[in-house]
Amino acid sequence: MQLQLMKYQGEWYVWLLVITSILIVLLMPKKNLTWIGVFITLGVAGHLTWIADSIAGSVFDTFDLAKSNTTELSDSFLLSFVPACIAVIYVNFYSSRARWTFAFIFTLLSFFLELGLVTSGYMRNKGWETWYGLPVYFIAYRFFFPWFLKIISKDLVKISS
Repeated sequence: MQLQLMKYQGEWYVWLLVITSILIVLLMPKKNLTWIGVFITLGVAGHLTWIADSIAGSVFDTFDLAKSNTTELSDSFLLSFVPACIAVIYVNFYSSRARWTFAFIFTLLSFFLELGLVTSGYMRNKGWETWYGLPVYFIAYRFFFPWFLKIISKDLVKISS
């Protein structure tokens, strides 16, 4: 079996997102999270991303990534790391005083990253419009991840309240 990278339209964008998001998580100052908190958040957010992708992309067939009938290496890295790293960055820097600002900024960031997938040709919508993700992102950032931060054990986070 031969591994081929960059064989799909827009795959360069996926690898750019993967590498950039991983580097940011590795190099960012740890504000709210310890390394254990980072790994737990990566696992939870990555798992939720795979579930959402399986339901939206496979069950309801609302979009295709790269190639419609298989999961490519770039798909796996994209789904496993990019949303999870964005969630880690959000949880790490989250401040309840600026909760609405954080929710709006990260909602827009996620929207524009997904729009980049469509624009680059890597993601093809089928009965889905990119803007449909806006309420999903907003709910995740405004309600789910602040709640998630509260339930993580105090041993795993560095919150000074």
